[in-house]
Amino acid sequence: MTKIKQEPESELEPPANLYFPRLSLGPSLAHYHGDHVRRLFIAAAGAMLVLAPFLSSYMPYTLPFEILGAVVIVVLAALTNPKKEMVMMANAFAAGIGVVANETIALFAYFDGSIFIFFGREVIAFLFIFALYFSLKTVRAMELGQIGKREPPGEFREPTLEEMWEETHHQK
Repeated sequence: MTKIKQEPESELEPPANLYFPRLSLGPSLAHYHGDHVRRLFIAAAGAMLVLAPFLSSYMPYTLPFEILGAVVIVVLAALTNPKKEMVMMANAFAAGIGVVANETIALFAYFDGSIFIFFGREVIAFLFIFALYFSLKTVRAMELGQIGKREPPGEFREPTLEEMWEETHHQK
């Protein structure tokens, strides 16, 4: 068996290991959490569609918005990539709307005694709140130009007195 030579996609990341899957929970590209957002969006859209028949008997006027919302979420998940900041901003906006809409429905269901709809909508709201968090982390990293860049060890440590002395006296 010959190993296929794979060129790195960028100078910032090494080529993927072709024999073993990546088992890390962290982002595949430094400071990029779009993969998490994509998974959360797909899970939320699936849950929205699975729960749609139950919600349509409770709130029938929401069914078209439910289906359209799931389609929009899947489209945004498909368009998510580390080079498109506008898509990640749209992800954050959609996730925020998803949190508000699903939490509102959950609270109405709770007050009406529909516990199944309440718990289902709470799960979807949590998926969207995590998607909102990861979307905003990625937007922040994109704004700061940090996507794909790793911090050097000790980047956030306080400089010693010697280092401060050297820095102030050797800048002339």
